[in-house]
Amino acid sequence: MTRITSIRGGAGPCMAAAIAATIAHLEDAEAETRATRPPVPRPSHWVQSNRPRESPTPLPSHLYDATPWSDLGDVAE
Repeated sequence: MTRITSIRGGAGPCMAAAIAATIAHLEDAEAETRATRPPVPRPSHWVQSNRPRESPTPLPSHLYDATPWSDLGDVAE
């Protein structure tokens, strides 16, 4: 698509060429941006916190202890 751009205001040939190049660059960048798909928005932390998630099954407490139950002896003394 060819677009005719009229540059007024007393710009000389060099200035008009610079303005035309800038306009062409902006149009190319805009066309490239429109050609790509926008990224999918990431849900906020508030939205993610309300979604159901898997909760791991709790481990038995004796797996966390450093000493086995049989080595504790009589602790109530």
